[in-house]
Amino acid sequence: MESTEQPNAPKSSLIRIGQRLQLDRPLLFALAAKSWQAISGPITMALVISVFSVKERGVYYGLVNIIGIQAIFELGLLNVLIGQAGNEAARVTKGASTASDESELAARRMSLLIKGSGRWFAVASLLFVLAGWCFGWFSLTPVETKLNWWLPLAVVIPLAALSIALAPALAILEGAGFRDSIYRFRLIQIVTGSVVVWVALWMGLKLWTLVLATSVQVVWASYVVFVQHADFFRRYRKLPRPEDGFSWTRDVVPMQWRVALISVAHYLASQLFVLVILGRDAADAAEDAGRLGPTLTITTAIQMLALTWVQTKFSLVSAHHGAGERELAGAMWRQTAIVSTTLLCVALGALLGLIAILPVVERGWEMNFLYTWQVAVLSVGLVANHVLALQSFYVMARRANPFWFPAVVGLLATAAAVWVFGRMYSTSGLVVAYAVATALVALPLHTWAYMRFRREK
Repeated sequence: MESTEQPNAPKSSLIRIGQRLQLDRPLLFALAAKSWQAISGPITMALVISVFSVKERGVYYGLVNIIGIQAIFELGLLNVLIGQAGNEAARVTKGASTASDESELAARRMSLLIKGSGRWFAVASLLFVLAGWCFGWFSLTPVETKLNWWLPLAVVIPLAALSIALAPALAILEGAGFRDSIYRFRLIQIVTGSVVVWVALWMGLKLWTLVLATSVQVVWASYVVFVQHADFFRRYRKLPRPEDGFSWTRDVVPMQWRVALISVAHYLASQLFVLVILGRDAADAAEDAGRLGPTLTITTAIQMLALTWVQTKFSLVSAHHGAGERELAGAMWRQTAIVSTTLLCVALGALLGLIAILPVVERGWEMNFLYTWQVAVLSVGLVANHVLALQSFYVMARRANPFWFPAVVGLLATAAAVWVFGRMYSTSGLVVAYAVATALVALPLHTWAYMRFRREK
């Protein structure tokens, strides 16, 4: 098994600090990336606020939401691929150490995983282009603005489709043990992306900023897959089909379709807030979306920071389960869950305090964000959603089928509440509906299934 890890290489002070804190190098890269987001976020937001009017800002964040529908076409398969690749990589290593045929069989299964996911995501990327263009046109046409959005939309959607096509290769690399390389790449990607966004906004390129930012993602992903790790994929693609009956349709799709339903339901429930507000038949819809967008930018960054502790350990937990080390996997997951949830709560509390004192610090800037009480209510839903995500990650690490029925029912109930009350009562109705439905419907249903799974397994 190839590895980009270099245990004998000189260690920087950052790595030594991480070791004392029991943080591995990929997690340090991931935390550095999220720290950069925390530092660069206010700069980006200030530029967006200065370059766009409030109504134009609503269109900008609406286009961001439209680009984000690529998550629907990924169908939740990336986490499945990480888990599957982690299990197969563990079997390759274990089989090689015992000189058994299991190593060769696992390598062939990895080969099928690479080929099958590549075909699957190639089709998904094409479907995304058609859906993104149609959805963008019908969502943004009713907005009265002189901002030219149709040409940036036409260009950015195919670029985002390339990201979809490259996503499975990156997920398999992470699961196969190249966590150091993948998280270093993501750090470089986010830093260079931020710089490009700043320059584009400073030059007044407005919506073309999103085109350039997406281009940066595609360039870096292409380098990692086709240059840095080309030998890895070339070696596995040459292997014949496994002889143990392993197949993409039987061994991946049964888990994947359940994850897909959950992924789509989750996206409808939590990722289209700006478009829900833009779709209101009201004169102030674009202005409300312009205030919601910056707030969601911050809360999304906080959520991603908290999930970093989960995602960087997910492939390791999957590998431990694949090697039969269940107790070690469980202990690692409990520690990860506690740290990530605590981090989320502390960061959301800090955001609430900042927005509360914003009118005193900078008069007028509070009008660019939601009210303090709205952010507090939204935070309740975000914490509930995070706990739900922790439960789902653990189940996938065990290579068990996710609890698709309670998850889909709860998330679709949340989506219905968000869309109905968001359209009726604007931002206030949206955040209350999201918090109540997520905390009192979606999470309890999923927790009931999760506790039953833990008792049985």
